[in-house]
Amino acid sequence: MKLSVIIVNYNVRHFLEQALLSVVQAAKGLAVEVFVVDNNSVDGSVQMVQEKFPEVKVIANRKNTGFSKANNQAILQSQGEFVLLLNPDTIVEEDTFRKVINFMETHPEAGALGVRMLDGKGKFLPESKRSLPTPWVAFYKIFGLSTLFPQNKKFGKYHLTYLNSNETHDVEVLSGAFMLLRKTVLDQIGLLDEDYFMYGEDIDLSYRVIKGGFKNYYFADTSIIHYKGESTKKGSLNYVRVFYQAMLIFARKHFSKSNQSLFILLIQFAIYFRAIVAVVNRVFQRIAFPLIEGLMIYGVIQMIKWYWETQHKYVDGGGYPLTFDLIAAPIYVVVLVLFLSIAGAYRKPYKSSKIISAAFSGFIAIATVSYLFPEINYSRAIVGLTSMFTVFLCIFNRFFLQLITKGKLDLREKARRRALIVGDTDEALRVHRMIRRELDYDVEILGLLVPDAPSGEKIPEILGHPDQLDEALEVYRVEEVIFCNKSLSTRGIIDEMARLMRNGLTFRIVPPDADYLIGPNQIHSAGQNPLTLNLLLPENRFRKRLFDALVSSFLILMYPVSFWLYKKPGAALNSLWKALRGKYHLVGYVVEDNPALPRMKKGLLNMYHILSGKSESLRTDPGQLDIYYARTYSPGLDLEILLRGFRSLGSPPSQG
Repeated sequence: MKLSVIIVNYNVRHFLEQALLSVVQAAKGLAVEVFVVDNNSVDGSVQMVQEKFPEVKVIANRKNTGFSKANNQAILQSQGEFVLLLNPDTIVEEDTFRKVINFMETHPEAGALGVRMLDGKGKFLPESKRSLPTPWVAFYKIFGLSTLFPQNKKFGKYHLTYLNSNETHDVEVLSGAFMLLRKTVLDQIGLLDEDYFMYGEDIDLSYRVIKGGFKNYYFADTSIIHYKGESTKKGSLNYVRVFYQAMLIFARKHFSKSNQSLFILLIQFAIYFRAIVAVVNRVFQRIAFPLIEGLMIYGVIQMIKWYWETQHKYVDGGGYPLTFDLIAAPIYVVVLVLFLSIAGAYRKPYKSSKIISAAFSGFIAIATVSYLFPEINYSRAIVGLTSMFTVFLCIFNRFFLQLITKGKLDLREKARRRALIVGDTDEALRVHRMIRRELDYDVEILGLLVPDAPSGEKIPEILGHPDQLDEALEVYRVEEVIFCNKSLSTRGIIDEMARLMRNGLTFRIVPPDADYLIGPNQIHSAGQNPLTLNLLLPENRFRKRLFDALVSSFLILMYPVSFWLYKKPGAALNSLWKALRGKYHLVGYVVEDNPALPRMKKGLLNMYHILSGKSESLRTDPGQLDIYYARTYSPGLDLEILLRGFRSLGSPPSQG
């Protein structure tokens, strides 16, 4: 047996399937055995491997044993001359195995080998080659000197950024995402250290290879895709803690006492420093935009107050008291910013409907509170004008943000990415149909680029040949390319990703005959993502209750002058009172007690009051109406239903 491939899996079924498909292609013509060690996944990974890859040897653990121990389980059973540790969220080229084995056979001094890794957007991953994390190397990394001076041999040592990533080098540390080892070397230096549960084991193993008298090589003549972070999210505080704890294990094991003390001090500092930076960064990201916008809204209030004082309220002199500036105006700002936040106006994609609904709800809230507390009740005109100008201000701010960050102005209600599909005709058409009909994936397919367009038959979806991809990207302003792996080689796809890598361009790959797409940080599957229900989100349940309370309060206060608008005024007032007390929702389901949907109280209105704006398929099926409502719920949708069905409050809901 020439090669034993070992993949440790934990709840990344679709990535695992694509990895195995690429492994099967790369293993052709070679004596290769493949192990999948599953650490108690609950996503059907084991069943998938057993059904689709019966030749793969599966070790199904009943608990998560960690990366090191799981690899060791398979290594002990392996028969290959070489052992490859491979992450499940990787894709290898068709000739990767042949190339790396040839290199190892012609370089007897090589104990281990890693390859050039690209992320899901075609960007080179610097952890493909690293040096040992000595105290000074760690110091340069922690304090950002390695980032500031990447070409400096001293400061850039952590990721060896001064070395050309397109050339092969002997290095100190390889990545565990793709690590090829001689079995005889493992027999000599020992298996993976099981003290490392996750992270650090590749550094430890790389160092022991060097201590054993062998070299580690970074091999640049083949590339793999590594969807970094899919099986382990690397931006969290938990990652920081686990990673640096692994570094402490390494220091205590391999460093002298003097170096060990310095390294441990640095690591402990790094843990607290990174944690503080992460917390501060998160807080700043969440409050910076609302804080700046709140100050701008306060400025708008001051301008409107000045206009109203000089042109209407105090034409002959005088003005509003200082308490307006110090108490009332800040309260107005806080209420408006709070409603903007609740409506999701600070989350991407930015939507004008969120801003409008937040400003309207904020106006209702301020007017209601002002009515109850005369101390801040100065002028509904100022409140109304402020709410109106807040809409224009917020929309302008988001246009401006998009202009400086993306170089374009776009505030569409649905941020549909423009995409092209590249592959042979049959597979590209199948993928096109799958995306349009089966996937919960909001993308605009502009067309197909195929090498085998049928002669004499015009297929409107076909735009051209794959050789015209560069021109198509430019002409159609494409943001996403979907590659069909059935007809395109993995090596060709990886080469194209590396060549076309640029800001804003995303790549997705469809394995042969698969019903899902894989891309950076996301999987779109017909079987796994049938519906995303907005009403399942706790923040949306809170928004719905808040909307009911504020709007019903406003409508009750306005009832003496608006009662004549209702079809049944007495019943309407009674229903609004129940909505205020939380017994009813203003908007609910058409069909009550649907077990497939989130539970809700009875609604005074429902989707039948908005039918004129929806598709024909939604008109005839109450269940579909309710699914649509649960899936797309927002305060803006409730407001739209309320405005259309306002007169029917208190009347039995119509069902078409």
